[in-house]
Amino acid sequence: MGERGQITPLVALAVLAAAGACIGLGRLGGTVVAEARADTAADAAALAGATGGRETAARAARANGGRLVGFEQAGRDTRVTVVVGPAAVTARARRARGRPGPTGAAEGAAEAAAVGRAGLAPEMLLALEQADRLLGGPVPITSGYRLREEQKWLWDRRLANPYPVAPPGRSSHELGRAVDVPPEVVPRLTAVAARIGLCRPYPVRDPVHFELCRDG
Repeated sequence: MGERGQITPLVALAVLAAAGACIGLGRLGGTVVAEARADTAADAAALAGATGGRETAARAARANGGRLVGFEQAGRDTRVTVVVGPAAVTARARRARGRPGPTGAAEGAAEAAAVGRAGLAPEMLLALEQADRLLGGPVPITSGYRLREEQKWLWDRRLANPYPVAPPGRSSHELGRAVDVPPEVVPRLTAVAARIGLCRPYPVRDPVHFELCRDG
């Protein structure tokens, strides 16, 4: 009896240690995803800021789910710091010789849009290029292609998200066939969506979500 009484606390301690390790791994995974998203947002902000200035960099960061917290520009060099959740990333960009400085906001926005479209399906890229032409400028994207780990990170935090989140493995974002855009862009993109093959499957629950229309 005495030996059994001594083993029980050890087992309980092992269980607590295992639970703590699982929590730690979960937090680590969330941090890795946040850092990846911050990398993308920072790259977009640096490219946009190099030709468009601070405000363009801030818009590019927001369009990619981040917040610009630092901006420095010296000559052709631009340095930005962007925060996404717990992650803060610094990125740099150098404007090519002969290219306009902060007055070239449109070019900066185009470069930022290109970063936000990485990983999207060819059909989605074509649809967005058509939208760019019809709307007179690049369509900003707040969320495009997602890794399964990113989708899981969003799913685990779905209660804090103002929009619905699909479980990992069931999102069109993971196939590169869906994008989310800023709310202020929704009316304009909706006006041309049918012409370029985009649909809004959840106009009430998820109004910022556009995806490639399914055949039939």
